Amino acid sequence: MASASEEHRAAWDFYRLPKPAQTVFRGRVVGARCGEPDVVAAFAAVGVTNSMRPPVMVYDDVAAALVALPVDGRPAIEVAMFGQALTPQEPAALVQETLARGRAIGHDDRQLAGAITVVLKSHGHLASKAALWTCS
Repeated sequence: MASASEEHRAAWDFYRLPKPAQTVFRGRVVGARCGEPDVVAAFAAVGVTNSMRPPVMVYDDVAAALVALPVDGRPAIEVAMFGQALTPQEPAALVQETLARGRAIGHDDRQLAGAITVVLKSHGHLASKAALWTCS
């Protein structure tokens, strides 16, 4: 039998976020309550004006608003709200970003290839060698 705390957590989508994103979002809600201009603007960008409620309820409003946004516009708002992008990026966008950053700091082709491999693996778009060699 689940405890009251577990039942409460199961009822809210907020608790399905990664813990660091939950912590950042709670801080943003407090910032909005205190009237921090950049935080208030981030909430206004998704149409949320009432931050004087529990963060789990504010999150429900933010999540509903994010769904209505175009997919390419979500990551910037998610970073402002949660400290990280929650919408998975497409592999092509990841490769382009990795190439741009690598070239900006002077990586050669071999270093760029390694960086792309690491980024694609870390985002779950490329299986690791260990996963490829498992036998059933």
